[in-house]
Amino acid sequence: MGTIRDKSNKKFMLLSAIGIFMVVDSHTWTAFNLFGDFIPYNSFFMPMFVFISGYFNKVDNDTGLGRYILKKAKTLLLPYAGLSLLVFCLQWLINLIKLGESVPPPPGYLMYVLQNVVTTGVSLNLCLPMWFVISLFALLVAYAVLKKFLYKVWNRYVMLLLFTGLHIFAVFAGKYADPDFIAPLLTLLKCMFFLPFLELGMIYRDKIEAKHSSMGGSAKIGLMAILLFINTIRSLYLPMAYDMAFDSLDDLSGFTSPYLVTPLVSSLIGIAFWLTLVDLAGKPLYESRFINYMSCNTFWIMGLHITFFNILNLILMGINENIAELPYFDTEYFLESEWYRWEMHPNFKMVYVLFGILGPLGLKLLWDKCKEKVTHRA
Repeated sequence: MGTIRDKSNKKFMLLSAIGIFMVVDSHTWTAFNLFGDFIPYNSFFMPMFVFISGYFNKVDNDTGLGRYILKKAKTLLLPYAGLSLLVFCLQWLINLIKLGESVPPPPGYLMYVLQNVVTTGVSLNLCLPMWFVISLFALLVAYAVLKKFLYKVWNRYVMLLLFTGLHIFAVFAGKYADPDFIAPLLTLLKCMFFLPFLELGMIYRDKIEAKHSSMGGSAKIGLMAILLFINTIRSLYLPMAYDMAFDSLDDLSGFTSPYLVTPLVSSLIGIAFWLTLVDLAGKPLYESRFINYMSCNTFWIMGLHITFFNILNLILMGINENIAELPYFDTEYFLESEWYRWEMHPNFKMVYVLFGILGPLGLKLLWDKCKEKVTHRA
Protein backbone atom coordinates (compact mmCIF):
# COMPACT_ATOMS: atom_id res chain seq x y z
CA MET A 1 0.00 0.00 0.00
CA GLY A 2 3.03 2.24 -0.43
CA THR A 3 1.54 4.12 -3.39
CA ILE A 4 -1.69 5.02 -1.62
CA ARG A 5 -2.35 8.76 -1.48
CA ASP A 6 -2.22 10.21 2.02
CA LYS A 7 -4.68 13.03 2.67
CA SER A 8 -3.14 15.92 4.57
CA ASN A 9 -6.41 17.40 5.91
CA LYS A 10 -7.18 14.73 8.47
CA LYS A 11 -10.37 16.31 9.79
CA PHE A 12 -12.08 16.36 6.41
CA MET A 13 -10.57 12.98 5.55
CA LEU A 14 -12.41 11.51 8.53
CA LEU A 15 -15.57 13.51 7.81
CA SER A 16 -15.78 12.15 4.25
CA ALA A 17 -15.14 8.60 5.50
CA ILE A 18 -17.98 8.99 8.01
CA GLY A 19 -20.21 10.35 5.24
CA ILE A 20 -19.66 7.37 2.93
CA PHE A 21 -20.12 4.98 5.87
CA MET A 22 -23.51 6.59 6.43
CA VAL A 23 -24.43 6.14 2.76
CA VAL A 24 -23.72 2.41 3.00
CA ASP A 25 -25.40 2.07 6.38
CA SER A 26 -28.53 3.87 5.17
CA HIS A 27 -28.85 1.39 2.30
CA THR A 28 -28.93 -1.48 4.80
CA TRP A 29 -31.71 0.42 6.57
CA THR A 30 -29.34 1.46 9.35
CA ALA A 31 -27.44 -1.37 10.90
CA PHE A 32 -25.42 1.10 13.02
CA ASN A 33 -27.55 4.27 12.81
CA LEU A 34 -24.93 6.63 14.26
CA PHE A 35 -26.96 9.26 16.13
CA GLY A 36 -29.62 8.55 13.50
CA ASP A 37 -32.51 8.76 15.94
CA PHE A 38 -31.63 12.43 16.50
CA ILE A 39 -30.00 13.34 13.16
CA PRO A 40 -31.21 10.99 10.40
CA TYR A 41 -28.60 10.25 7.76
CA ASN A 42 -30.87 11.39 4.96
CA SER A 43 -31.34 14.78 6.58
CA PHE A 44 -27.83 15.99 5.81
CA PHE A 45 -25.24 13.58 4.38
CA MET A 46 -25.49 14.51 0.69
CA PRO A 47 -25.36 18.25 1.47
CA MET A 48 -22.37 17.41 3.71
CA PHE A 49 -20.52 15.95 0.72
CA VAL A 50 -21.19 19.20 -1.16
CA PHE A 51 -20.01 21.19 1.88
CA ILE A 52 -16.76 19.16 1.83
CA SER A 53 -16.37 19.85 -1.91
CA GLY A 54 -16.91 23.54 -1.23
CA TYR A 55 -14.25 23.52 1.46
CA PHE A 56 -11.68 22.38 -1.10
CA ASN A 57 -13.07 24.39 -4.01
CA LYS A 58 -10.98 27.36 -5.12
CA VAL A 59 -12.20 29.20 -8.21
CA ASP A 60 -11.96 32.88 -9.05
CA ASN A 61 -11.68 35.17 -12.07
CA ASP A 62 -8.24 33.74 -12.87
CA THR A 63 -9.58 30.21 -13.17
CA GLY A 64 -9.48 28.96 -16.76
CA LEU A 65 -12.98 27.61 -17.33
CA GLY A 66 -12.00 25.23 -20.11
CA ARG A 67 -9.17 23.72 -18.08
CA TYR A 68 -11.33 23.58 -14.95
CA ILE A 69 -14.23 21.84 -16.71
CA LEU A 70 -11.85 19.37 -18.34
CA LYS A 71 -10.29 18.62 -14.94
CA LYS A 72 -13.69 17.99 -13.36
CA ALA A 73 -14.73 15.82 -16.31
CA LYS A 74 -11.61 13.70 -15.80
CA THR A 75 -12.08 13.37 -12.04
CA LEU A 76 -15.86 12.94 -12.03
CA LEU A 77 -17.39 12.00 -15.39
CA LEU A 78 -14.73 9.55 -16.56
CA PRO A 79 -14.77 7.55 -13.29
CA TYR A 80 -18.58 7.70 -13.38
CA ALA A 81 -18.59 6.19 -16.88
CA GLY A 82 -15.94 3.61 -15.98
CA LEU A 83 -17.70 2.43 -12.84
CA SER A 84 -21.06 2.39 -14.62
CA LEU A 85 -19.59 0.10 -17.26
CA LEU A 86 -18.06 -2.13 -14.58
CA VAL A 87 -21.39 -2.30 -12.71
CA PHE A 88 -23.22 -3.08 -15.97
CA CYS A 89 -20.93 -6.10 -16.50
CA LEU A 90 -21.29 -7.20 -12.89
CA GLN A 91 -25.06 -6.78 -13.08
CA TRP A 92 -25.17 -8.97 -16.18
CA LEU A 93 -23.10 -11.62 -14.37
CA ILE A 94 -25.22 -11.42 -11.19
CA ASN A 95 -28.44 -11.75 -13.19
CA LEU A 96 -26.96 -14.68 -15.13
CA ILE A 97 -26.18 -16.50 -11.88
CA LYS A 98 -29.36 -15.76 -9.99
CA LEU A 99 -31.77 -16.14 -12.94
CA GLY A 100 -29.90 -18.89 -14.76
CA GLU A 101 -30.11 -17.04 -18.07
CA SER A 102 -28.82 -13.97 -19.82
CA VAL A 103 -31.44 -11.24 -20.11
CA PRO A 104 -30.64 -8.84 -22.98
CA PRO A 105 -31.39 -5.12 -22.54
CA PRO A 106 -34.73 -4.06 -24.09
CA PRO A 107 -34.82 -1.98 -27.29
CA GLY A 108 -33.92 1.64 -26.67
CA TYR A 109 -32.14 0.81 -23.42
CA LEU A 110 -29.07 2.93 -24.18
CA MET A 111 -31.15 6.03 -24.91
CA TYR A 112 -33.14 5.39 -21.72
CA VAL A 113 -29.91 5.23 -19.70
CA LEU A 114 -28.52 8.41 -21.27
CA GLN A 115 -31.77 10.23 -20.56
CA ASN A 116 -31.61 9.15 -16.92
CA VAL A 117 -27.98 10.20 -16.62
CA VAL A 118 -28.73 13.81 -17.58
CA THR A 119 -31.87 14.05 -15.40
CA THR A 120 -31.80 11.88 -12.28
CA GLY A 121 -28.12 10.99 -12.76
CA VAL A 122 -28.89 7.28 -12.36
CA SER A 123 -27.36 5.00 -14.97
CA LEU A 124 -28.17 1.64 -13.34
CA ASN A 125 -30.09 0.55 -10.24
CA LEU A 126 -27.01 -1.20 -8.86
CA CYS A 127 -25.12 2.09 -8.80
CA LEU A 128 -28.05 4.39 -8.06
CA PRO A 129 -26.13 6.46 -5.45
CA MET A 130 -23.83 7.69 -8.22
CA TRP A 131 -26.55 10.15 -9.25
CA PHE A 132 -24.66 12.49 -6.94
CA VAL A 133 -21.62 12.53 -9.25
CA ILE A 134 -23.56 14.06 -12.14
CA SER A 135 -25.12 16.63 -9.82
CA LEU A 136 -21.74 17.51 -8.30
CA PHE A 137 -20.15 17.97 -11.73
CA ALA A 138 -22.98 20.24 -12.90
CA LEU A 139 -22.88 22.15 -9.61
CA LEU A 140 -19.12 22.79 -9.69
CA VAL A 141 -19.21 23.89 -13.33
CA ALA A 142 -22.21 26.17 -12.76
CA TYR A 143 -20.55 27.73 -9.72
CA ALA A 144 -17.27 28.28 -11.60
CA VAL A 145 -19.12 30.02 -14.43
CA LEU A 146 -21.01 32.26 -11.99
CA LYS A 147 -17.82 33.13 -10.10
CA LYS A 148 -15.96 33.86 -13.34
CA PHE A 149 -18.48 36.29 -14.75
CA LEU A 150 -19.70 37.85 -11.49
CA TYR A 151 -16.35 38.07 -9.76
CA LYS A 152 -16.21 41.90 -9.67
CA VAL A 153 -19.53 42.16 -7.86
CA TRP A 154 -19.27 38.91 -5.89
CA ASN A 155 -20.12 39.16 -2.22
CA ARG A 156 -20.15 35.74 -0.60
CA TYR A 157 -22.86 36.61 1.92
CA VAL A 158 -25.14 38.19 -0.67
CA MET A 159 -24.59 35.15 -2.90
CA LEU A 160 -25.28 32.83 0.03
CA LEU A 161 -28.60 34.60 0.55
CA LEU A 162 -29.38 34.28 -3.18
CA PHE A 163 -28.36 30.61 -3.19
CA THR A 164 -30.58 29.99 -0.16
CA GLY A 165 -33.53 31.40 -2.09
CA LEU A 166 -32.73 29.12 -5.03
CA HIS A 167 -32.47 26.16 -2.64
CA ILE A 168 -35.93 26.87 -1.21
CA PHE A 169 -37.32 27.23 -4.74
CA ALA A 170 -35.86 23.80 -5.65
CA VAL A 171 -37.54 22.26 -2.60
CA PHE A 172 -40.81 23.93 -3.58
CA ALA A 173 -40.55 22.61 -7.15
CA GLY A 174 -39.72 19.09 -5.97
CA LYS A 175 -42.59 19.13 -3.49
CA TYR A 176 -45.37 20.69 -5.54
CA ALA A 177 -44.54 20.66 -9.26
CA ASP A 178 -45.65 17.93 -11.65
CA PRO A 179 -42.83 15.32 -11.75
CA ASP A 180 -43.18 15.01 -15.53
CA PHE A 181 -42.78 18.79 -15.88
CA ILE A 182 -39.63 19.06 -13.77
CA ALA A 183 -37.99 15.86 -15.06
CA PRO A 184 -35.94 17.67 -17.76
CA LEU A 185 -34.97 20.30 -15.16
CA LEU A 186 -33.79 17.95 -12.42
CA THR A 187 -30.07 18.62 -12.85
CA LEU A 188 -30.64 22.38 -12.75
CA LEU A 189 -32.90 22.12 -9.71
CA LYS A 190 -30.42 19.93 -7.87
CA CYS A 191 -27.73 22.52 -8.53
CA MET A 192 -30.04 25.11 -6.96
CA PHE A 193 -30.63 22.79 -4.00
CA PHE A 194 -26.90 22.29 -3.33
CA LEU A 195 -25.52 25.77 -4.05
CA PRO A 196 -25.71 27.17 -0.49
CA PHE A 197 -23.79 24.19 0.92
CA LEU A 198 -21.01 24.68 -1.63
CA GLU A 199 -20.69 28.33 -0.64
CA LEU A 200 -20.88 27.47 3.05
CA GLY A 201 -17.94 25.08 2.67
CA MET A 202 -15.81 27.97 1.42
CA ILE A 203 -17.09 30.37 4.08
CA TYR A 204 -16.28 27.80 6.77
CA ARG A 205 -12.73 27.38 5.41
CA ASP A 206 -12.01 31.10 5.18
CA LYS A 207 -13.99 32.62 8.06
CA ILE A 208 -15.19 30.05 10.59
CA GLU A 209 -12.81 27.08 10.84
CA ALA A 210 -10.14 28.76 12.96
CA LYS A 211 -12.70 29.93 15.53
CA HIS A 212 -14.54 26.60 15.45
CA SER A 213 -11.38 24.57 15.96
CA SER A 214 -10.19 26.82 18.80
CA MET A 215 -13.34 26.22 20.84
CA GLY A 216 -12.75 24.36 24.08
CA GLY A 217 -13.92 20.80 24.55
CA SER A 218 -16.77 21.82 26.85
CA ALA A 219 -17.98 24.41 24.33
CA LYS A 220 -17.98 21.83 21.54
CA ILE A 221 -19.88 19.33 23.68
CA GLY A 222 -22.36 22.07 24.56
CA LEU A 223 -22.80 22.96 20.88
CA MET A 224 -23.49 19.33 19.96
CA ALA A 225 -25.96 19.01 22.84
CA ILE A 226 -27.80 22.11 21.63
CA LEU A 227 -27.98 20.75 18.08
CA LEU A 228 -29.33 17.41 19.31
CA PHE A 229 -31.87 19.22 21.48
CA ILE A 230 -33.03 21.37 18.55
CA ASN A 231 -33.57 18.29 16.40
CA THR A 232 -35.43 16.57 19.23
CA ILE A 233 -37.83 19.53 19.46
CA ARG A 234 -38.17 19.60 15.67
CA SER A 235 -39.04 15.89 15.59
CA LEU A 236 -41.86 16.56 18.06
CA TYR A 237 -43.10 19.60 16.15
CA LEU A 238 -43.15 18.04 12.69
CA PRO A 239 -46.12 15.82 11.72
CA MET A 240 -43.76 12.82 11.67
CA ALA A 241 -40.29 12.67 13.21
CA TYR A 242 -38.69 11.51 9.96
CA ASP A 243 -40.08 14.55 8.10
CA MET A 244 -36.80 16.28 8.84
CA ALA A 245 -35.13 13.90 6.35
CA PHE A 246 -35.37 13.72 2.55
CA ASP A 247 -34.78 10.37 0.91
CA SER A 248 -34.95 10.85 -2.86
CA LEU A 249 -32.77 13.72 -3.96
CA ASP A 250 -32.01 11.99 -7.25
CA ASP A 251 -35.50 12.93 -8.48
CA LEU A 252 -36.36 15.53 -5.79
CA SER A 253 -39.34 13.51 -4.60
CA GLY A 254 -38.47 12.93 -0.95
CA PHE A 255 -39.67 16.12 0.76
CA THR A 256 -42.40 15.19 3.24
CA SER A 257 -42.09 18.10 5.65
CA PRO A 258 -44.75 20.82 5.25
CA TYR A 259 -42.02 23.46 5.69
CA LEU A 260 -39.82 24.41 2.74
CA VAL A 261 -36.89 25.35 5.00
CA THR A 262 -36.75 21.90 6.64
CA PRO A 263 -34.03 20.45 4.34
CA LEU A 264 -31.84 23.53 4.84
CA VAL A 265 -32.18 23.52 8.63
CA SER A 266 -31.73 19.74 8.85
CA SER A 267 -28.60 19.88 6.71
CA LEU A 268 -27.01 22.71 8.67
CA ILE A 269 -27.64 20.92 11.96
CA GLY A 270 -26.26 17.60 10.71
CA ILE A 271 -23.15 19.15 9.15
CA ALA A 272 -22.44 21.30 12.21
CA PHE A 273 -22.89 18.34 14.57
CA TRP A 274 -20.60 15.94 12.76
CA LEU A 275 -18.01 18.58 11.95
CA THR A 276 -17.86 19.46 15.65
CA LEU A 277 -17.74 15.83 16.75
CA VAL A 278 -14.86 15.07 14.36
CA ASP A 279 -13.01 18.17 15.54
CA LEU A 280 -13.57 17.18 19.16
CA ALA A 281 -12.95 13.43 19.18
CA GLY A 282 -11.61 12.42 15.78
CA LYS A 283 -7.87 12.86 16.35
CA PRO A 284 -7.23 9.19 17.36
CA LEU A 285 -8.40 8.20 13.85
CA TYR A 286 -6.46 10.86 11.94
CA GLU A 287 -3.50 8.56 11.22
CA SER A 288 -5.55 5.47 10.39
CA ARG A 289 -4.40 4.07 7.05
CA PHE A 290 -7.76 2.37 6.60
CA ILE A 291 -9.74 5.59 7.18
CA ASN A 292 -7.41 7.39 4.78
CA TYR A 293 -7.87 4.74 2.10
CA MET A 294 -11.61 4.73 2.66
CA SER A 295 -11.72 8.53 2.33
CA CYS A 296 -9.62 8.48 -0.83
CA ASN A 297 -11.98 5.94 -2.42
CA THR A 298 -15.45 7.14 -1.49
CA PHE A 299 -16.23 7.07 -5.23
CA TRP A 300 -15.67 3.30 -5.42
CA ILE A 301 -17.73 2.66 -2.30
CA MET A 302 -20.57 4.87 -3.51
CA GLY A 303 -20.67 3.18 -6.91
CA LEU A 304 -20.18 -0.44 -5.89
CA HIS A 305 -21.63 -1.07 -2.43
CA ILE A 306 -25.08 -2.13 -3.69
CA THR A 307 -23.39 -4.49 -6.15
CA PHE A 308 -21.57 -6.13 -3.25
CA PHE A 309 -24.85 -6.35 -1.32
CA ASN A 310 -26.12 -8.43 -4.24
CA ILE A 311 -22.96 -10.54 -4.32
CA LEU A 312 -23.59 -11.33 -0.64
CA ASN A 313 -27.18 -12.22 -1.54
CA LEU A 314 -25.88 -14.59 -4.23
CA ILE A 315 -23.76 -16.35 -1.60
CA LEU A 316 -26.74 -16.57 0.74
CA MET A 317 -28.96 -17.89 -2.06
CA GLY A 318 -26.35 -20.56 -2.86
CA ILE A 319 -26.23 -21.62 0.79
CA ASN A 320 -30.03 -21.60 1.00
CA GLU A 321 -30.47 -23.78 -2.10
CA ASN A 322 -27.49 -26.13 -1.85
CA ILE A 323 -26.33 -26.40 1.76
CA ALA A 324 -28.91 -25.46 4.38
CA GLU A 325 -32.20 -23.59 4.37
CA LEU A 326 -31.79 -20.06 5.70
CA PRO A 327 -34.74 -18.87 7.82
CA TYR A 328 -36.81 -16.22 6.08
CA PHE A 329 -34.50 -15.88 3.07
CA ASP A 330 -36.86 -14.68 0.32
CA THR A 331 -35.43 -15.99 -2.94
CA GLU A 332 -38.32 -14.63 -5.01
CA TYR A 333 -37.83 -11.13 -3.66
CA PHE A 334 -34.11 -11.30 -4.39
CA LEU A 335 -34.76 -12.51 -7.95
CA GLU A 336 -37.00 -9.50 -8.56
CA SER A 337 -35.07 -6.72 -6.85
CA GLU A 338 -31.52 -5.44 -6.38
CA TRP A 339 -32.60 -3.94 -3.06
CA TYR A 340 -33.37 -7.15 -1.18
CA ARG A 341 -31.73 -7.54 2.25
CA TRP A 342 -31.98 -10.73 4.32
CA GLU A 343 -33.44 -9.73 7.66
CA MET A 344 -33.09 -12.98 9.59
CA HIS A 345 -31.71 -10.93 12.47
CA PRO A 346 -31.25 -7.13 12.73
CA ASN A 347 -27.55 -7.56 13.47
CA PHE A 348 -27.00 -9.33 10.15
CA LYS A 349 -27.35 -5.95 8.45
CA MET A 350 -23.85 -5.27 9.78
CA VAL A 351 -22.56 -7.96 7.42
CA TYR A 352 -24.06 -6.02 4.51
CA VAL A 353 -22.25 -2.89 5.72
CA LEU A 354 -18.95 -4.78 5.84
CA PHE A 355 -19.49 -6.19 2.34
CA GLY A 356 -20.53 -2.77 1.07
CA ILE A 357 -17.35 -1.12 2.32
CA LEU A 358 -14.68 -3.82 2.24
CA GLY A 359 -15.79 -5.24 -1.12
CA PRO A 360 -15.26 -2.02 -3.13
CA LEU A 361 -12.08 -1.20 -1.20
CA GLY A 362 -10.71 -4.68 -1.84
CA LEU A 363 -11.48 -4.34 -5.55
CA LYS A 364 -9.83 -0.90 -5.60
CA LEU A 365 -6.77 -2.26 -3.81
CA LEU A 366 -6.51 -5.03 -6.41
CA TRP A 367 -6.80 -2.38 -9.14
CA ASP A 368 -4.04 -0.33 -7.48
CA LYS A 369 -1.75 -3.36 -7.30
CA CYS A 370 -2.35 -4.22 -10.95
CA LYS A 371 -1.64 -0.63 -12.00
CA GLU A 372 1.53 -0.63 -9.93
CA LYS A 373 2.78 -3.82 -11.60
CA VAL A 374 2.00 -2.52 -15.07
CA THR A 375 3.78 0.76 -14.29
CA HIS A 376 6.88 -1.03 -13.01
CA ARG A 377 7.02 -3.26 -16.08
CA ALA A 378 6.70 -0.25 -18.36
